[in-house]
Amino acid sequence: MQFMKLKLSAFFIALILFSAHAKAQHEDHEHKHAQNEIGISNNIVYNFHEKEAAYSIHLHFIRTLKKNNKFGFGVGYERIFDDHKHNALSIILLYRPIEHFSLNFAPGVSWLAAENNSAKPSLHLEGLYEWEFGNFHLGPLVGIAFNTEDLHASLGLHMPIGF
Repeated sequence: MQFMKLKLSAFFIALILFSAHAKAQHEDHEHKHAQNEIGISNNIVYNFHEKEAAYSIHLHFIRTLKKNNKFGFGVGYERIFDDHKHNALSIILLYRPIEHFSLNFAPGVSWLAAENNSAKPSLHLEGLYEWEFGNFHLGPLVGIAFNTEDLHASLGLHMPIGF
């Protein structure tokens, strides 16, 4: 457990330092989003019921209504690499209220690969901040997800590519 806390602390310190460096280099750069985005997020997830942390990966495709629009929609898949092999498939509704910041509302279904008949409705809520490097964006993500038997929070690194 102590080793996991050390790894989490190092991850968050690196994320903060990288974010500050990226912000300083791109402060005056106009932020534009492509109409389509394929992304991946690497996260540390804390399950409040299990009282344990695990690694997760989130993949998504999002399309904005038109180029540089504040609204988009898409699909996402999450896998938590824990004992239960948690999975989730969601419809993503995206809103960008201000430059560099996005909110995702993602209703869907979650299930445990380690258990039969475990599918349940679920909801993922995410907020993320990103800097652009051409069509590649990068930034921290924070989220919370729940269903009738699970509640977990995530903190990670969001890395989409626009086209």
